[in-house]
This record gives sequence, C-alpha cells and structure tokens, in this order.
Amino acid sequence: MKTALLKVENLAKSYVPGEMVWKHVSFELGRGDFLYILGGSGAGKSSLLRTLASFESPSDGRVLCQGVDLRTSGRSELERIRQRISFIPQNLGLIPDLTIEDHLELSRLGIRSSERMEEGALKNVIALTGLKDKLGKRISALSGGERQRVAILRAFTRKVDLLIADEPTGAQDFEMTWKLMDLFVKLNLSGTALLLATHDLEMVRRLRKRCAILKDGSFKVEDRA
Repeated sequence: MKTALLKVENLAKSYVPGEMVWKHVSFELGRGDFLYILGGSGAGKSSLLRTLASFESPSDGRVLCQGVDLRTSGRSELERIRQRISFIPQNLGLIPDLTIEDHLELSRLGIRSSERMEEGALKNVIALTGLKDKLGKRISALSGGERQRVAILRAFTRKVDLLIADEPTGAQDFEMTWKLMDLFVKLNLSGTALLLATHDLEMVRRLRKRCAILKDGSFKVEDRA
C-alpha cells in the first residue's frame, strides 16, 4: 500500500488543562492532493497548521509525514522532512531589516540546486506577485499585502512535496488573490500537495476542492466544499 504523504491520527490540542482547542483531527493527504481547512477567526486553524508543520506539538495523537512520526523523530530526521515542506504562517515570519532578495537567498541556503525552483520559473513568479522592482527594498518599507506576497514568494523558491499555507491571501485585493491562487493551483497540478487554511467562502466555492471544516473544536472532512 502506498504511504500517505501526510497522515494525521486523532490529533488534539490544549493550552489550558481541560480546554481543547480542537480534537479528533484525522485525515490523510497524498501527493498532489489539495485540502482546504475552513474555519472562522479563533477556530484554531493557525495552531493546527503549526502542529502539522511540526512547529508545535500536539497534546494527543500523532502526525506522520512520509511515514515518520514528527513527535518522536530525531532532530536530523525532522530537519530532513522540513526541507520537503514549505510553510506560510499567518504572522509571515519575515525579518524587517532584510530585503526581499535577502529573504529569497536565506530560503535557499543549504538547498541543492536540483531542489531549487528553476531561475526562469522563479522570475515569472516574482513578476506575477508584482515584486520585481522591489527586490532591494527592506521588509519594513513594504505594505502588509506586499509582505504577505514575500512570504508566498519565499515558499516558491524550492521544490517541496507539501505546501502548508495559513490564510495566504487575506491581505490581498480581489485581482491579486486570484493571481496567487492560480500560482497555488499550478503548483498543486505539478504534484505538490496543498493544505490551505481560509475563512473565504467565495474562494472555496469558486475553486472547488476537498474541504475540512474546523468549528467549535471539531474537525470534519467533506467530499466537496
């Protein structure tokens, strides 16, 4: 039987004893799959994605990536797995004093040339995001929408098996939102699995993919949004 790229088994999270943020989270994601996680503000989407990306530990259950349990894996094995995952957090994780170009270079440090996005393809992504003439600008000089696009662009600098994105178009206007979604769809069609958290019902309706609902601490995967 083919090993799932991501297998989530009865995951639960609590920051305060007796109070669960979410529980009974179980699903599988194969190569080239696309799954929305749909939920309102405060539903726990960000904590769930951080846990799936291995930046937080669950209170119960486990996450297996390429058959490896993220909770019990050794440091070197965890770093190897992280090299195959791109994560776009809602807080973006950018360094204000560095330029866009600096961030792109940092994201490719230690990555073999065969695992980097081809230069021509990367230039096309830079142009599409509207950042071509701003590569030398510091993050502190950019708008909120531009910073979000930098975080997305950084995730496209290398080839990965899985892209996890937390509200990646929340600071964009309508036109840019759909330019970026076109990028995500093309990446997904190339074989990269995509896990995208959103509260944008219109996006889910227009781009119909498998959808999971996170509400009141419960998690349910639907066949279609």
